[in-house]
Amino acid sequence: MSDLATLHALSSTSPQLPVDWYFDPRIHEQEMRLLFDAGPHYIGHELMVPTRGDYYALEWNGNAQALVRNDRGVELISNVCRHRQAIILKGRGNNKNSIVCPVHRWTYGLDGKLLGAPHFSGNPCLDLARTPLQNWNGLLFQGKREIARDLANLGVKHDLGFSGFMLDRIQIDEYACNWKTFIEVYLEDYHVVPFHPGLGNFVAVEDLHWEFGDWYSAQTCGVKQGLSRPGTPVYRKWHDVLLRYNQGREPPHGAIWLTYYPNIMVEWYPHVLVVSTIVPRGPEACTNVIEFYYPEDIALFEREFVQAEQAAYGETALEDAEICARMTEGRRALYVQGINETGPYQSPMEDGMLHFHEFVRRELSPHL
Repeated sequence: MSDLATLHALSSTSPQLPVDWYFDPRIHEQEMRLLFDAGPHYIGHELMVPTRGDYYALEWNGNAQALVRNDRGVELISNVCRHRQAIILKGRGNNKNSIVCPVHRWTYGLDGKLLGAPHFSGNPCLDLARTPLQNWNGLLFQGKREIARDLANLGVKHDLGFSGFMLDRIQIDEYACNWKTFIEVYLEDYHVVPFHPGLGNFVAVEDLHWEFGDWYSAQTCGVKQGLSRPGTPVYRKWHDVLLRYNQGREPPHGAIWLTYYPNIMVEWYPHVLVVSTIVPRGPEACTNVIEFYYPEDIALFEREFVQAEQAAYGETALEDAEICARMTEGRRALYVQGINETGPYQSPMEDGMLHFHEFVRRELSPHL
């Protein structure tokens, strides 16, 4: 177990971020350029399009692109028609052999190649653009970062394998806070017991182990012995269906939470994998795109399990949203007064937040 906060308490400097870094549009612009444009750009999981002809239009990116499974595998293809720039696909579905714009019936192959343009004497040869993708455990990324190298030494990689899983649904939540505030709340376990009666009686934060890399941190939490004292009615239901599915056996962990900086989270819960991506919308706004995956037998035949798990996840997410709102309100009150205040890190429960602050400073400070 690491003790990063103790080491920094003995240092004359702290990686805490100034209050104005959560509100200043100029800082936000630098973050978008240095962290998001240059960092890993997560697109989606290959399980979004499991069968040839499947497509998934990326609503959270303005439907500008779509994942399509064709004969070459899964590709990211422009979803904007080359004729009059209309969005072609919406939502999720299967087009078998072609992609057809509904406005003028321009028809493209599953690889984006223009096949036909009605009432044109010849083929205008205007294909849909394709973007190269990298694949890590089924997660698809675009951009120049080498994902496999960033995560090469990740010890919990095999726990985060999606073999035999299928996508259940995607949920999109909006937050009125800086994206870093959301990540901070995700990366600290100090609030779990006092603020999460349900989660705090499911995971055991006293059994917490951290793993750190240059571009990630991972935390593994134990599980409360016997799961015998659920903290809320919602979590009581989750405990009951989990123990029933496990035939009374405790799971090996309560949770594993990976954060791939700056904004990608992969979460393990018993028989559940969740991918959560924070999309900044401005200094005080962000979107959280949440993907829920389950083993096929659970997704297809154990709907009570799925509903109970997502209800527990949702209860905790609402509590986290309140923390984000309180932190934003407090920091804004300091910001308008021109006051900068930061508090100490609790170790080991806030070691992940400390590591994240070090990452942000390392990437931004030389350019400010």
